[in-house]
Amino acid sequence: MLSPSHRLLAVLAMVFAALAIGTLIRVAMLRGAAPELVRSRLESLRTWWLLACLFAFAVALGELGVLLALTIVAFLGVWEFLSLLGWQSVGRPMATIMFAFVPLYYLLAFVFTGQHDLILQLSPVVFFVVIGGMRSWLGLTQGYIRTTAALFWGLILLVYSPSHAYALVQLKDVPEPWVGRIGWVLYLVLLTETNDIMQAIVGRRFGKSKITPKVSPNKSLEGLLGGVLATSLLGVLTAPWLTSLTLDCSFAMGVLVSLAASVSISFFGFLGDINMSGIKRDVGVKDGSRLLPGQGGMIDRIDSLTFTAPVFYYFVRLTM
Repeated sequence: MLSPSHRLLAVLAMVFAALAIGTLIRVAMLRGAAPELVRSRLESLRTWWLLACLFAFAVALGELGVLLALTIVAFLGVWEFLSLLGWQSVGRPMATIMFAFVPLYYLLAFVFTGQHDLILQLSPVVFFVVIGGMRSWLGLTQGYIRTTAALFWGLILLVYSPSHAYALVQLKDVPEPWVGRIGWVLYLVLLTETNDIMQAIVGRRFGKSKITPKVSPNKSLEGLLGGVLATSLLGVLTAPWLTSLTLDCSFAMGVLVSLAASVSISFFGFLGDINMSGIKRDVGVKDGSRLLPGQGGMIDRIDSLTFTAPVFYYFVRLTM
């Protein structure tokens, strides 16, 4: 019998095999395309491979690897978010507090292993009190409502929400998946990113019915449905291996539960995407930064995850 760690490595190998096939197909489809488009798509592919390698390394390290990865992602996300708000309007004291929240939050999550529910309950209150209290104390009254709300929203969006991915591996009261508890995170990220990719591909190729023209003009009903279908198929096929959602269920009930999880991830991933688009449109930029060639910044890459991580976490809590 293979151990959970060996099973996980086998699953990761299959993920990279699928990524390789997708890369070959994507390159073949670029034949005859404009040089600028080819360069952009190849940059995006290279970035996908880099991110996939880093994510696989984090997953292979287990819970600590996921925690460190989320800390780095949150730090970069907060940096991009503050850049969008404007460093002058934020001010050095508040920027320092925002950055300090990132390692402190995840350090507490690590120290109080097994008590993540308490951290999830307390964190929004702490963010609310500290941000509002410090801005009042420092006399930062100009643009008080907008900036205070923006800083609080940034912490919720980029620190608190993604941390639900780590909370998934802390669920000790649910059966362990076939590949180990890290399978929950792998399932969440695979479905979230598959949804992003398929919505973009289907939308570019078949999209005609615009559904968010004022926020994200490229989003279409066809792209959304394509993402839902692809994510649902992947979610139903991988749920028995990466999660315990189907454990002790009949075949029909297992399909129904994993389908509900997949559709939830797909739909809320779409909402997370356009939510970040709304933020960027408000400040007049297309990308969070140029950190990830061909894909924008960190907030562009984790936009869907900011919604799917908490939604999937509470879906698991409610159904198991």
